Amino acid sequence: MMRRSINAWFFEASTPVVEMARRCAAAGFEALELVLENEGVLTPQTDQATCRSYGQQVRDAGLHVASLATGLFWQTHYGSDDPETRQKAYDLTLSILDRAAWLGAEAILVIPAVVGAWNAATPSVRYADALNRSFETLHRLAYEAEQRGVILAVENVWNRFLLSPVELADLIDRVNSPWVGAYLDVGNVLAFGFPQDWIDTLGRRIVRVHLKDYDLSNPGIEGFCPLGEGSVDWPAVMAALSRAGYDGPLTYEGRGDLADIKVRMDRILSLLAS
Repeated sequence: MMRRSINAWFFEASTPVVEMARRCAAAGFEALELVLENEGVLTPQTDQATCRSYGQQVRDAGLHVASLATGLFWQTHYGSDDPETRQKAYDLTLSILDRAAWLGAEAILVIPAVVGAWNAATPSVRYADALNRSFETLHRLAYEAEQRGVILAVENVWNRFLLSPVELADLIDRVNSPWVGAYLDVGNVLAFGFPQDWIDTLGRRIVRVHLKDYDLSNPGIEGFCPLGEGSVDWPAVMAALSRAGYDGPLTYEGRGDLADIKVRMDRILSLLAS
């Protein structure tokens, strides 16, 4: 059963996990995606006891830990031309995998490479090099993910990389591990593709989903908008998720009012019964 989930970036960075969980549960959500950053309540240095406590706080509120997200791969990634940066990204992934396992999260969000920012005029690394290095690193990390029981979920973001669902599917298939899958961000796709098409192509490779909407008449970062007010064809998206057999959390990533977001997610989920 698809669970309504919310990403911890919704809250102020200093919000304690127990408070996030309490507010999510009170609003009717069923899961919480925690976030790891260099500063805040959860970092690469957070110890095992604290992580286990956070996970228990989420479960005590009646929620599941949907997954563990991070923005740190924008700073260090597997595709870099610099070997030290690539090793740093590898080590960062091990740190995130450990903390996900301690939290009780079954998946982590991974951005394997950044060819360039969405508004960059020149690339930071050659696309082919980024792809080859991403494959090599994910192939190595698949064993580490299996040892911890946590899936590496590769997300489509505005990184000028993995611009086709065929390419993302091929990368996952070449790694050939049940511990490497896709994190489908519905809103992110719409700027250069169609989410329902991505879902049909990726199929059961999809292990996590971000629910976001995007207004094609307002291109750029400002195009992200409240669920149901953008250009996403939600009936087609939900039908595609049903065809793919997806039954994991649907995680809203963004700001707004918790009660309003819950109502909007309910409307989208109701499409499954129509």
